[in-house]
Amino acid sequence: MSLPRDPTSRPSPLRPLTRRRFVAGSVAGLALTACGGGSSRSTDGALITPEPMPEPIPQPEPMPDTEVLGPMMPRGLHSSFMGDSHSSRTITWFTDGGDAPVSWLEFSSFDVGLDEFSIQDDAFEFSVEASTSETTGIDSFTHRASAVGIDPDRPLRYRVGSDEGGWSAVYVVMPSPRDEWSFIHFGDHGTGELAQLVTAEVMRTPSDLLMLAGDLSYANGDQQIWDEWFEQMQPLLARRLTMAAPGNHEEKDFGGETFKNRFSHPPKPLTSSFGPNDPGSTFYSFDFNRVHFLVTTAGALIGDGTLPEELLNIEVDLANAAFRRLRGEIDFIIVMQHFTIWTDQLDRSPANFTLVALEENIFLRYGVDLVIVGHDHIYQRSAPMFLGLPNPLGYVQMMVGTGGASIRLLDDDGTQIWSEKAFVGIGFAHYKVSKGKINIEYIGASPLDMSDAGREYSEGIFEIIDSVEINAKSLLACSQCAMPARGPEVLLQNFEAIAAHTHDRNRRAFR
Repeated sequence: MSLPRDPTSRPSPLRPLTRRRFVAGSVAGLALTACGGGSSRSTDGALITPEPMPEPIPQPEPMPDTEVLGPMMPRGLHSSFMGDSHSSRTITWFTDGGDAPVSWLEFSSFDVGLDEFSIQDDAFEFSVEASTSETTGIDSFTHRASAVGIDPDRPLRYRVGSDEGGWSAVYVVMPSPRDEWSFIHFGDHGTGELAQLVTAEVMRTPSDLLMLAGDLSYANGDQQIWDEWFEQMQPLLARRLTMAAPGNHEEKDFGGETFKNRFSHPPKPLTSSFGPNDPGSTFYSFDFNRVHFLVTTAGALIGDGTLPEELLNIEVDLANAAFRRLRGEIDFIIVMQHFTIWTDQLDRSPANFTLVALEENIFLRYGVDLVIVGHDHIYQRSAPMFLGLPNPLGYVQMMVGTGGASIRLLDDDGTQIWSEKAFVGIGFAHYKVSKGKINIEYIGASPLDMSDAGREYSEGIFEIIDSVEINAKSLLACSQCAMPARGPEVLLQNFEAIAAHTHDRNRRAFR
């Protein structure tokens, strides 16, 4: 429950205005209003000559002296939502040490135009005590707290921490627009130089939501790498709402337990209503305005035994979404997962046939519009398709495994008939959503060259590589996709074979 903030208890420290703070505040104020600085891309999509960018240029950090130092400083802050996408915000963070301080989220909404010093220094109106659990695999603690019932039309300023452990800097999360908005999607990230180039360009690209399609840190069991990833990403994730899917490399972190512990997501679509609600759910759904998102594991975490439950959740959720679309409540249905279904990456073409058998019939039955994935370290966009063939009633697959973990090549035999665009390099997809349509741009940067050594580096000169417009389905198409959900007797009739194939696929995917 959110409690009114008592300014006499744990007051927010006020600091005198100095010339250094005046200059820093002016710079930080620009960052708060623009979601990032300039870009090498012009606003109308035309390419302009970019300046050399030898290193990533991160978005400015909050003013350093807004932190209140202590022995257990909050770190790895990231923002999401577990409830309504407009009126709730969840902040997740970590502290080190053998004992966990009682930690808090302090927050207030404010009017656009409030000066930087008031944003940083004013007392907070509300405080929420965070839940605390041990961080999987390392001597740290994970803290979660949600601000619910916030003003959906005003920015939110917040900080996290405690008097005993220390306080974070003050961050701002902007309100979610209702009519026209955008989100960014990529997967297969990591902590290396290529990944940092992608992060820097994402920070320069305004968006309202991040969708991360798995294989995030490549920790592979080393929890300090997760900490490094969150430290690198905090300037972005603390400000921009983020939802994530687990990938096969998350499975190598205690069977996915690290992913569940470190992220906060909405509940499972179906089974959370009559079972325990896991705040780190690996499959979940939510609405963002007139788009319905379903996030799945695609079997990446099959070892946790939840795949039968997940298949039932997918079926029921998409069936409900199809009926809601027919009633005019939403325009689009988007599925995000790590594993691609069809691919032209070298050594992985033509398809993941386990998922062809497992998912494609569900996606076509309920008229999924977009499937956004990662896994293969190339960019590839399909035509609307089904079973590897163009089909106007099918789904569009956006494969964006170009977050910077590595750069791979296309198959020697070229692209398949369903492929409309492919690119070798690093980058991300930017989806601009308005009523009845989604305009997609893929923003990428080429490697130095296509040799093995050359693909380890990029100059980071990003440009618009691909663009396409997706329109909402017609009323007739929506009516054909509005069908009742099937039961376990249909979905699980070949489950043993599906599970065996999935185990084998996951074993071969770790490369």
